[in-house]
Amino acid sequence: MLILFPYLGIFIYLVSQHRGMAERQNQRVQQARDELRHVVGFSVADELEKLERLKNSGTISSEEYQRLRTRAVQ
Repeated sequence: MLILFPYLGIFIYLVSQHRGMAERQNQRVQQARDELRHVVGFSVADELEKLERLKNSGTISSEEYQRLRTRAVQ
């Protein structure tokens, strides 16, 4: 019984806090992306301009352009 209580506590914590953990992880990912863009010097506008050039030159399809554009804007 004493062995079961710590595992039960961990399980209850994970079940009750899963949404908060996912939100914190998403915030950390977004913050890391923003910091990387700042360090590298690329803005979202620069990325969208590059994607537009690639689409116009036929290097990427319209579907791929939309997918990458959505990802860049996030």
